[in-house]
Amino acid sequence: MAKYDLEAIEADYRADLLSNRAISTKHGCSEASIRKWALKFGWQKDLSGKVKQATKAKLTKAVAETTPKAKEREPNTKLTDEEIVEEASNAAVDVITSHRTRTAEYQGIVRIYGSKLREQLDKGKLKVLAPNGDPIEIDIPLEYIGKCLNSATQSLERLIKLERQAYNLDDQQDSSYEDDLEAISEGL
Repeated sequence: MAKYDLEAIEADYRADLLSNRAISTKHGCSEASIRKWALKFGWQKDLSGKVKQATKAKLTKAVAETTPKAKEREPNTKLTDEEIVEEASNAAVDVITSHRTRTAEYQGIVRIYGSKLREQLDKGKLKVLAPNGDPIEIDIPLEYIGKCLNSATQSLERLIKLERQAYNLDDQQDSSYEDDLEAISEGL
């Protein structure tokens, strides 16, 4: 039987930042084991509110770029509630900061496509290669460009949604958290 760092697993469970599946992957155990240990040891997902508060505070204060990384610790050493909240909120800030970076990159791509589209619209024609390899001019395929932009937008939206689900960053009952993040991201 494998030896697991139950203190670290408990900390991840209590922080409620990762799904049980993500915790099991991170620590190399099964989801069933996590559920059994939670029941056996009385673990509660009792720090998620504090993690979200700490995350909000860090994002609001714009310290995401200077957030300290988790300190090294010995396996099976007990973490304080404050240490669990600190590590989990740092991870959440990293995810949100990554989303901001990708969103800014994507906005740059959209601007380039918008500029190219504007050039094409101004010309009214688009040069493409015919099946025989000769360049020809055709009317602008706006549907194609629209479909490309739509696909890119949907892909980014899905990626962010999946990551946010994996880190349990969205809380259906706490819409103020999502509203705050939306307001912050509008400032990009």
